[in-house]
Amino acid sequence: MSAVQGVSFADIALRAIFFAVILGVTYVINFVFGKIVMRAIGKRSRNSAYEISRIGGIVIWTVGILSALPILGASDIVVAIVLLLIGAFLIIVTKDFTSNWFAGQMIKTIAPFRVGDWIKTSGSYGRVTKIESLYTILVTPDNETVVIPNSKLTSDLIVDRTTSGSLKVPIELEIDPSVEFRQLTRAVAGIVSQLGEYLSASSRESEPEIYVVSQEFDRARVRIVLKIDNPAREQEVASEFRKRFASLGLSPRRASAIEEESRSG
Repeated sequence: MSAVQGVSFADIALRAIFFAVILGVTYVINFVFGKIVMRAIGKRSRNSAYEISRIGGIVIWTVGILSALPILGASDIVVAIVLLLIGAFLIIVTKDFTSNWFAGQMIKTIAPFRVGDWIKTSGSYGRVTKIESLYTILVTPDNETVVIPNSKLTSDLIVDRTTSGSLKVPIELEIDPSVEFRQLTRAVAGIVSQLGEYLSASSRESEPEIYVVSQEFDRARVRIVLKIDNPAREQEVASEFRKRFASLGLSPRRASAIEEESRSG
C-alpha cells in the first residue's frame, strides 16, 4: 500500500473515521445537554436556559475539537494556539452572560426592588413582573413588555415608586409664601378626602405628605406625595388634584398685585 510522507492511506482513513466519531459524539452530547437544560430551566426562565445552553454548547464543542485535533496529527503548538483562540472567543462571547448573571444574583440578594414594584430607570418605567438570572421584565402603563439586562439595572439609577404595595404620585405646586403650613395641610387633606376613591387606603387614613422644595420672595414650591393603587390613573389623579388646588386661591399672586400692594403700603 502506498504512503504519503510516511503515513499510509489506511492510517489517514482510520484517523478520519476517529475524527468523525468524536465530532458525532460531541454533537450528541451537545444535543442532549441542550434538551436537559431547556427542560430543567426553560419553564422558569427560557432566556436563561437559552444562554446556558448556548454557552455550554460552545464549551462542549471546544472540548470535542481539542480532543480530535491530536488524532489528525496536530502538534502541541497547534493545539495550544487553537486553545488560546477558543479561550479568547469564549471570553468575548460570555462577557454579557457573566455580567448579567452576576448582576442578577446581586439584585436577588440585595433586593433593591421586588416583583410587583413600579420602578423607573433612565429609559424605562413599568411594573416588575419577573426577575430572571439574566434579565428583568417590566410591563409599562401602556401594557408593553420591556426586557432589561440585569447588568444595565445594576449600573443605572433606579427609582422605586412603590411603597407598601401602592404607587407614589409626587405633585409639585407653587403657593403664595404667605400661606401657613397648617393652612396648606388642611387644604391638601380636604382634597385628599374628595379624591378618596382614587387613592390607596394609606393615603386616606394618614396625614398628607407635604415637603417644601424651595422658597422665594414671591412664591414657594411644595411637593405633595399621594399614593394610589391603580397606576393607570396616575395622570388623572395628578390633574384632578391640581385643578382642585387651583380653585383654593393659594397660588402665588401676580407680580402686578404684589407691586400694587407694596405701593399702597
